[in-house]
Amino acid sequence: MGTIIERRRADGSTGYSARIVVQRAGVVHRETQTFDRRAAATAWIKRRERELSEPGALDRKKADDPTLGEAIDRYIRESRKAIGRTKAQVLNAIKAFPIAERPCSEVTNAE
Repeated sequence: MGTIIERRRADGSTGYSARIVVQRAGVVHRETQTFDRRAAATAWIKRRERELSEPGALDRKKADDPTLGEAIDRYIRESRKAIGRTKAQVLNAIKAFPIAERPCSEVTNAE
């Protein structure tokens, strides 16, 4: 089931954060999206819940889970701005560690 949270933005306008949490077979899947209108948030929740309720939807989502190293390579490849020396060095250093071989979904803030 989805939840909508009304939030005040810094400029004084109102934003609506729509959150979906689905748990199946001990696996928790979370998605969050922000909208300017409550109706758009409600429509997104209904659409995503319908999509995720289809058989195999969460398995397909999991299949598109690249490793951290692959995600770094894609970031470098698709970056619109030139990457500076420090950022390039840090990204290459991360790729040298074993964490780069783990799927992105398994990497947490603590790591």
